[in-house]
Amino acid sequence: MTSPGLLEGSVVNTWLAAHPQWRLDHAHLVREVATLDYPGAVRLVEAQVDVAEGLNHHALITLGYRTVRFELWTHDRGGVTQLDLDYAQAFDDLVAGEFANLISG
Repeated sequence: MTSPGLLEGSVVNTWLAAHPQWRLDHAHLVREVATLDYPGAVRLVEAQVDVAEGLNHHALITLGYRTVRFELWTHDRGGVTQLDLDYAQAFDDLVAGEFANLISG
């Protein structure tokens, strides 16, 4: 399956303005989530599996003691595509819903 094309910088910047919890870092979308405890961080990583598998798109995830860093980009395109925005939106919905009471700050 062919991945979607790279998005124009203006499209990504407009999306980022509407999603301030994400930032662009070296052509990758990045979001760091602080949880109340380590088990909450692990549960968040586990819960996003359904998002990733549903889109057949997978984030680079770094798990810390109470933080999880999600990094998205379409590898074979070398930057951000619509697939990354779709994952980020689904992830945001997951965090705002099921995990709202486990997020610090």
